[in-house]
Amino acid sequence: MVRLSFFAMAMFANLAMSVAGPINTETYRELTNGFGQTGACRGNGGGGDRVDSRYRILPTQAECETVCDDDSGCVAYAYSGNGDCVIYGSGQDGTCSLTVDTGELDRYHNFNSCGECYQDGAVVEDALVKSLCGICSKETPAELTASLSVCSTVGGLWTEAAWTAGTWEDPPAGWAGDSYTHLTQYGSTNVHTISVAESYGCFDKVHEDGQATCTGSTADGSSCQTSFEDRRTSTQCPEGCTFYPRNGSHGPYCDGLASDGETSCIEGFETTDVFSEESCLAIDSQCVYVPAIAWTQPPATIHAPPADLGPGWQDVIRASVTTGDCTGRDSLPQCKGKDNLAGFEYGVCRLDTAGALNGENVNQKYCKNCINTNGDQVNLDEKACAQACLDDPSGSCIGFSHADNANCIVYGVNGEHYLRHPGDPNQWLGYTLHDEPCISDKIPIGCTPKFNTIKMNTKFVCRHLNRDNTRWLAWGEATGSEEITVELTVTPSLSDPVGVKDFTQEMMNELRIKMASVAMVDADKDVSLEIGEGDQDGHVKVTFTIQAPSNVIIPMTGMIDTLLVAKSRDGALYFHSKLTTDNALQNSGELIPKAGHIAGILVKGMRHNLVDKSKELHTTSWSQLNPSACSVDPVDPEPVDPVAPEPVDPVAPERVTPYVAKKDQDGDDDAGGLSTGAIAAIGVSVGFVAVGAVLFILTSTTKEAGPIHEEQAGDQFNEA
Repeated sequence: MVRLSFFAMAMFANLAMSVAGPINTETYRELTNGFGQTGACRGNGGGGDRVDSRYRILPTQAECETVCDDDSGCVAYAYSGNGDCVIYGSGQDGTCSLTVDTGELDRYHNFNSCGECYQDGAVVEDALVKSLCGICSKETPAELTASLSVCSTVGGLWTEAAWTAGTWEDPPAGWAGDSYTHLTQYGSTNVHTISVAESYGCFDKVHEDGQATCTGSTADGSSCQTSFEDRRTSTQCPEGCTFYPRNGSHGPYCDGLASDGETSCIEGFETTDVFSEESCLAIDSQCVYVPAIAWTQPPATIHAPPADLGPGWQDVIRASVTTGDCTGRDSLPQCKGKDNLAGFEYGVCRLDTAGALNGENVNQKYCKNCINTNGDQVNLDEKACAQACLDDPSGSCIGFSHADNANCIVYGVNGEHYLRHPGDPNQWLGYTLHDEPCISDKIPIGCTPKFNTIKMNTKFVCRHLNRDNTRWLAWGEATGSEEITVELTVTPSLSDPVGVKDFTQEMMNELRIKMASVAMVDADKDVSLEIGEGDQDGHVKVTFTIQAPSNVIIPMTGMIDTLLVAKSRDGALYFHSKLTTDNALQNSGELIPKAGHIAGILVKGMRHNLVDKSKELHTTSWSQLNPSACSVDPVDPEPVDPVAPEPVDPVAPERVTPYVAKKDQDGDDDAGGLSTGAIAAIGVSVGFVAVGAVLFILTSTTKEAGPIHEEQAGDQFNEA
């Protein structure tokens, strides 16, 4: 099994939780939101204008700044108190082979756009990503982009055109790339604003790329741009703001907090006449004025209507009264004119927690380019992401959040430690957060209930597997029958001996019932029990044989292994009493004789080979009787270390063990979504409205952490 270590916990335990200014103040300028607040870097468009980047964990800000110093393509960097280092600029996330011949770095700027769409032999220039490469049989609403998802939403038939993919080359080893796809337009390549994020600082290296500029030289050979910048004085600064004179490569600027508390020091300064065309041309007739880059908000995005995933799956998860509360949330288009949207069906999976408008996050992993066992990209559509959930080697997937052609986030028990799925060389990014959801009632030990709501976001749908034995129907109609064996080694807890005769019939009945509840099968039909002598004198071996359909033996083996072995001695707690509880630290004598002690558990079943997806025998165990507390059979593949550097925008995104940790601020997530007009255009009734989310390392105290960069809350997981 592939498991994430906690090496980074010790490595970064002493990192400061705040970031100072830049190391080299002549090269870098720290950006704010114009009101003195810091955060993660963005383009001219603010929170929703994400710039392609690469990231990893680095112990110091100086190391992160040095990376940007040495990279001519770095336009800015961000650093957080958690050690997240993010390098921004075109090509930082990786490069597409198609740029070699065309030079169009912007067009093929990310993994999803690394390809060409052909219709009747001609290139379709507007189809920047595969989901737009096709034709819908029905007319789609003007305010929405014609795509596979929108076409299915209006009841049309989508006919795919030919998509020829290029080869995507990831960033250098040790770094994880972040590509931001705007389906109908290129992403920004400059950094000029921020998204407020706790403990993050954004340090701009090329600040004029987001401002109006004055190019060329004057008649006497001096720089038009320098003269243009020197026209800026403190008089253009809004009252109360601080004026900063020229320093190194940065022209004069204004920042701080205006006296009225409402005016942005930066916007107020950059909209004065000294930034105008007249100001530039007044310097010299040979100067050329270039206006600032204008950001255009991409068209609204909505997920296709929830798919019929078949038996084993719950209906789409909807907003609760808590997460549907619209009080003070006018930034959410779907909230306009509404008091509460309980029942809204588009959003990212969350725990329903009193007072948490966006719910609470749980352990998870996500991937944008991984492949499921059917050979489909996991983010392609809802069913492709659902299959990734079923493929999870932990066998304990509980559900997923999916954004069409953008992201697949999988939730479960211990699943965030399995970073590779069968037959796929790509790695998932996992986040170990504060809460672990329940796969069934009170299982696993110490799980958090009420994982049953969403954070409203029209780009996503949230789906869960059933939490009883009908869960297994998601893997298809039962075929064949195979056996899973679970062995408990029982030894004397003190000096009193324990033997086979000490197990009463009632104990054996209760043991079968408990094993059935763990495996989510029928105790009478599917579980048999044998009590025999152990491998050593005075030991007893309790052997369960579980009959499992051949099509579910792999996920069932994985789930039982996760609960009883992967969590080590937690497995013994299930058999300490009839009632499963995290307080069952001592054996009650109801299932195991009072004098007995569970000293080891072995699980034997089947799994997928990680390389070729073939079915193979799989045995795992832990024991207090051997030198090693945990062991696996020799065929277990070598562990794959996560690409360090994780985690879910401050939507999150949300982050992970080598992921990024980020606060669930939902800064831009709240602003994301469809206008009520676009919602009405789809015509699908949802709730009370017509409607048609690195490797990161978290400690147990990172309750609010999300994906890797705090800035990315929501970015990382693309939850925004």
